[in-house]
Amino acid sequence: MPTLPLPLTSMCALACDASLLPRVRMAIAYIAQEVFMEAPTTLGYPLRWNLAKTVLSPTDAQAQSMLVGLVVTPPMRAAIAATGVSDPAAVAAAITDEQLLDGVRHGWNSISGVSPSTVAQPTLTET
Repeated sequence: MPTLPLPLTSMCALACDASLLPRVRMAIAYIAQEVFMEAPTTLGYPLRWNLAKTVLSPTDAQAQSMLVGLVVTPPMRAAIAATGVSDPAAVAAAITDEQLLDGVRHGWNSISGVSPSTVAQPTLTET
């Protein structure tokens, strides 16, 4: 089990950081556009596409609810740990746009409801 880069209370404060929220909104819209470009044969595509359609212009409430899940993705945990700071505002300022986009990309399946077993298993077709 990976270790936490910050105590849970600090992670929660980061997920509620007002300066991070607008950046998350933009990252969500950016990744939604990437999802629209995916092939329909992409595993989990209907759920991934539906989330993209729903959050193409994310509200603050949508971004806030997604931010909790995004802060705990492996790319975001690594980015948080790499900052070397513990103050949530300082962490938010130190996270790069690319790190934020990687976190959104990584969390897209789980937020959209795509089961990890669906992604890990090949699709079986009848012959």
